[in-house]
This record gives sequence, structure tokens and C-alpha cells, in this order.
Amino acid sequence: MISQWYEPETGSAAHPTAIARGLQARGHQLRVLTGFPSYPQGKVYDGYRMRPRAHELRDGIELLRVPDLPSHDQNALRRGLTLTSFAASATAQVGWLRGADVVLTYLSPATVGLAAWALDRVSGVPYVLYVQDLWPETITASGFLPGERLNRAAETAINIGLRGLYRRAAGTAALSPTMARTLAGRGVVVPPVSIPNWVDEEIFAPAAHATSRELPEDRTWIMYAGGMGDVQALDHAVMAVARLSARPDIGLAFVGDGVARARLERLSADLGVSDRVLFLGARPMSAMPGLMAEAAAQLVSLKDLPLFRGTIPSKVQAAMACGSPIVCAVAGEAADVVTRAGCGIVVAPEDDASLAEGFVAMADLSLAARRQMGAAGRTAYVRDYSAAAGTERLEQLLVSAARRKR
Repeated sequence: MISQWYEPETGSAAHPTAIARGLQARGHQLRVLTGFPSYPQGKVYDGYRMRPRAHELRDGIELLRVPDLPSHDQNALRRGLTLTSFAASATAQVGWLRGADVVLTYLSPATVGLAAWALDRVSGVPYVLYVQDLWPETITASGFLPGERLNRAAETAINIGLRGLYRRAAGTAALSPTMARTLAGRGVVVPPVSIPNWVDEEIFAPAAHATSRELPEDRTWIMYAGGMGDVQALDHAVMAVARLSARPDIGLAFVGDGVARARLERLSADLGVSDRVLFLGARPMSAMPGLMAEAAAQLVSLKDLPLFRGTIPSKVQAAMACGSPIVCAVAGEAADVVTRAGCGIVVAPEDDASLAEGFVAMADLSLAARRQMGAAGRTAYVRDYSAAAGTERLEQLLVSAARRKR
């Protein structure tokens, strides 16, 4: 497996670890080529030191960590160097995977694919792409690069590289049916399949309400847990709370960190809602189910971009696995999942008035109604999005790819 992100990194970066553990549990022997942990702060974690290479054994899975230039801020040049430096390091040392039957490539970012492509070309080891986000749209549509000319140049270069990567892939998986259909028109030879993300079920499961609470009991809390970046459009959540001056019983709790946190703290102070918007900072993954149980619902939010209508943020599955109701401010596939499962309230993305209405609607539900909503999400997760369901489909894709190449 090749993934720039791996445990102990948290949030969406924890998904590659859940995949590896799921495949290992089905009897497969894994090696993982990855980076030194730095997400989401952009700094190497305590206990690690950037080196040319470092071997690690984690839960019986062999890891080879290779260096990059870590950054997760808003500077396009530094972020670009983070992506390309890992791609270069992984490609230089991808020979460590030469004996594999097949390589699962966790394609987020898309630059990770270079190492798998090189190994296939040199050693004939087939690779399967697990596409987490669409490129070049992730770069061009999100405003990451300044200027129309630079965006056009990046789009052209990325499309050229991806066509070659897609064409040689022995299999491709996408997060949603919409994304799979999109990839089918971009040069993928083997028809793509849809395999939604799942979460680490050793951690994410329903938890009893904590005996010692972190959230004050005088309010009904909506919680956002995860990375705080620009694409999450969390300013609208803070502005939604500011609209609810007549409902001081409703609060918003942020758990996590990211480049947008300082701006969100300033915004809450400027709007006079600092007492109703809490910033709890990052927490270990193991603490999250208990902390999530203190909130009435989990907020899932993204910008209203065509790019995001075909994606299902992993926060949806995490909330469903924990039996937590959801306020979903994402259009497209994510909204469809929440609606079909009956596990939350869907509101318009990037719309603080709609978010405010959603917060009120959730707060005004009885405790029994919210528990029923959470139980419906848990049932849908086990049936459609669990590790067992996802790993089985991914295993079939990997085995087929290995046999097809031979």
C-alpha cells in the first residue's frame, strides 16, 4: 500500500490505517510506504524525526516512512512542495514494494500515484487506485492557486499525468457512484467501482455519555470534529450561531485544528458569540466517541462546489458508526446518504441561515428522537459502509487486479 498519510495522523488521514487493518484481518500480508506523520498541523509529530527512511512495525504491519517537506497552511508553494516531495521520496524508494502481488494506492493527493506508476513500469507490479478526491478540480476549483492562467496550466499538466496513471491502473475504486462515473470518462480502462470509506471500528462505535463532561450542560451542542480548513466553510457555522441570539441554549463546539482555526476564533469574537462557540483543540482518536456523545449532533460541512457533490466526507461514516445524528451542510452524495438513512438533517451548504434553522431543528428534537436518528445511522453504517462491507469489495478488486496482470 502507498499512502502519504497513516496513523498516528488523525481525522481523514486515519482512513488508510483502517483500510490496512481491514485487509490484514482478512489474512493478507501488508507493507505500507508512507510519510512521517504531520497532518493536520504541518509539523512532524513528537517521537518522530524526519530522516531519509525509517522502518516501523505497527500492529503487525510493516511501514517504511520516507520524508517530505511538511506544510498544511494556506501557502500554495509550500503545500505543493509537501505533495511533490513525498511523491519524489516514495518513487525513489518504491522498490521496497517490488515483491508485492498488487499495490493499493490511496490516491489523496493524486501525486501519490507517481510511485505506483513507476513500480509498475519498472517491475510490473500492478496497482489499484482508491481515489479519494477528483483532480485537477481539487486544486483548481477550490481557489488553492491564484490566477486563472496558473489554474489553466496546472489543470493541463495534472490531466496529462492522470491520463497515464488511470490508463495503466489494474483497478480503480471511488468514494461514490458519482465519482466512479466521472472517472469512467477519464481514461480508466478497467470500469471503476464505488467503495465508500469506512472508519476504524475499534475506535468509532456508540459510546455511553461520559461521566465527566467537557461540554457545559446548560446548552445543546452541535459539534464539528476534524480538520479546519477553508474548504469546510465553517465560517457559516459560526455565523449561524450569531443568528441565534434568541436561542442562547444552542452552542457550537469545534474539536480539532487546522489553518482556519485562528480565523474562526477571531470571527466568533467579532460576532460576540465566544461564549457559545468553543474551541476544544485536537483530541486523540480514542477520546472521540465519548466526546461526540456529549453533543446533540455532528456537523458535516463543505463548500458548495461541484467537486464535492460526488464525495462523502469520512465524518459522515464516523458519526453514523458512533450513532450520532448529523447536520449535513454538503450537497450531493453526502446529503443523499443522510437522507436515505434517516440519520440527520440536511441543510444548504455555505448558507448560515439554513444552518441556523438546522441547528434549531436538531436542538428542538426530543432526546428519544435524536437517539432514534442516531440508531438509524448506526444500522445503515453496519449494512452499507462498515469495514466488513468495504474491505470485502476492496479485497475482490485487489485480487482481480493481481490475477488480471499475471
